[in-house]
Amino acid sequence: MKIKEETQVPRLLNQAVHNFSSALSKRIFWAAMSQVRKGFSIQKDLFQNLWITVPTSVLNDQRYSHLVKASRTLQKARFEFNNEKEEEFLHIVPFPVVSYTKRSGEIRLKVDPDAYKILGELSSGYFWIRLKSIMILSSKYSQRWYELLSEKKNLGEWNAVEVDEIQKIMRVKEGGYSRPADFLKRVIYDPIKEINERTEMLVTYKPMYGQKRPILGFDFKIQGQKAKGEAEMYEKIEQYFDEFRSLNPIEKSQRIQELQREYSFPEKVFNELFENTSLLDAVLEADAAIKAGRIEIKTTKGQYMGGVIKKAKNTIG
Repeated sequence: MKIKEETQVPRLLNQAVHNFSSALSKRIFWAAMSQVRKGFSIQKDLFQNLWITVPTSVLNDQRYSHLVKASRTLQKARFEFNNEKEEEFLHIVPFPVVSYTKRSGEIRLKVDPDAYKILGELSSGYFWIRLKSIMILSSKYSQRWYELLSEKKNLGEWNAVEVDEIQKIMRVKEGGYSRPADFLKRVIYDPIKEINERTEMLVTYKPMYGQKRPILGFDFKIQGQKAKGEAEMYEKIEQYFDEFRSLNPIEKSQRIQELQREYSFPEKVFNELFENTSLLDAVLEADAAIKAGRIEIKTTKGQYMGGVIKKAKNTIG
């Protein structure tokens, strides 16, 4: 079934999150999407099923009852493609299986293969900004402003934006607001306030006046600030998955050499790690997770690296 990206993908973004009634379900979804976006290797089991693992330590809420509720909410998400003209449809449940054990400290999401392709599209460029705006902001105007201002963020300003242009880009129907004051409040002032209160963006504006003092447009100044609320949680989640990826090959080599000196594992194992990039990455990631207390393994110091490598091999299948 052929899908028109320009009309379907924005709608899919709304579908992906509109059933997420709790902040925790959104965080889990964001953690999964962050891994898809950053190119993390998706785990495969013996039956070639796709799995994404989310450490509960990054979610800032590890209460069992909340995790249960969030997992149920996740499974309400659906992607639907309906073509009445051709009388065809495609309905997908992205996460058919969600599992968790306190001992592992991880939530495992089984990903439908068709859904994984869609998630990949949603994690790129403009759609990633769109997804973030929907996850964080409640007003459709706030979401639209966030998308537009994100595009101008590097410039730091957006000047001479006329009211007529704002009406078009905000898709406000002609005559939608009988009083100019209502239009300014609901379409500009309140949405910008929500962006400043909930995101990493700080937006200020200066009105442009006409001869009789009506507001003709605005000059916007766009700055960064410390992310607030859920936006701060999303940044921490992304940062968690960024930390290991930021190591360059030399740093990875140095880290493995440090582990070899500390735990004296055989040269054969050392060579195996450098011949298998995926295993090398998984070992370093597992070591960092264990030492940060996100994963527990019962072993002696002499057997530590064996436990780490076993954990890493299980991760990459």
